[in-house]
Amino acid sequence: MKKQAFILSFLLISALSSIAQTNPQQAPKSQQAIKDKLVELALNNPAIRIRTAERDKSVAELSKANGNWLNYVTASMNLNEITLRMRDLGGNQNGTQLYYPLWNVGINVPLGSFIGKANDVKIARRNIDIATEQQEVAKRQITALVLTKYQDYVTTKEQLSIQQELNDEDQAAFDQAEAKFATGGVTYEQYSAISKKYNDGRVRKLNLERDLIVVGLELEEIIGQKLETVVGK
Repeated sequence: MKKQAFILSFLLISALSSIAQTNPQQAPKSQQAIKDKLVELALNNPAIRIRTAERDKSVAELSKANGNWLNYVTASMNLNEITLRMRDLGGNQNGTQLYYPLWNVGINVPLGSFIGKANDVKIARRNIDIATEQQEVAKRQITALVLTKYQDYVTTKEQLSIQQELNDEDQAAFDQAEAKFATGGVTYEQYSAISKKYNDGRVRKLNLERDLIVVGLELEEIIGQKLETVVGK
């Protein structure tokens, strides 16, 4: 008997384990896992991508500044036209003197260009530093925003659940009061107070439903996809 019970228990555990492995999507997501996913999606927000592009632009400007020294270099060549003409006519056969060299080549580098280039590079490096810090600030802000909005979502959803329970109780009390009022079992003042409490609860529920929808839409704007894909239904 004990052996049969052991075998049945083993088969039951194996079956449950198999179901759990074949249906992992049914397992509830932890709050931390949801937050991590929300942050991951939020960091792909267009605002973050803009900051990244701005930093890449600053890096490109630094490379450009490093190569700008070539723009300051000017080359010149002076041709001795008289000598070249005489050479083409047969040299100094008529006793005409040939002047050498036939041409002069020179390179001109303004001294001020060295200072200008150094400053351009320094400015480009500072722009990279600024862009990097702005990128980090944007990441921290978007992370704080998405986590705050998610906390608002969780809180509002819990408040809505509690309010629904209160409304169910108030509706039951209202239905009883309405029946008693019809037979004179309660006064008008008593009936009116119960009715007001019931209606106030309904208004609070509507406001909470609206707040939940709004904060959900705000989260979807940040993460760029439906909220239910992250938190479930």
